Amino acid sequence: MFATFTDWSMDNPEEGSKTAKAMWPDMKAVGAISMRLVKTDDSGARSVTMWPDAETAQKAIDAMRAKGASMSGAEMIGGAMGTVLLDMD
Repeated sequence: MFATFTDWSMDNPEEGSKTAKAMWPDMKAVGAISMRLVKTDDSGARSVTMWPDAETAQKAIDAMRAKGASMSGAEMIGGAMGTVLLDMD
């Protein structure tokens, strides 16, 4: 499993959840397994998306980040990605 993290700057992080919900069908269509959006401060949020592997994520992530930014007016301000070493529920 592979994870991508994207840091967003936006006027209202709670509104970002509406964009994430609207994007979810497209993200699933390109291979995403799950996604979380976490409010990090009054004007920021971090999305965490799980993918089956790095190849799937790499093919999709740039287009999905650009789409999210255009839909919400948010600005991507950072990100990271990597292989998941441990997953516990």
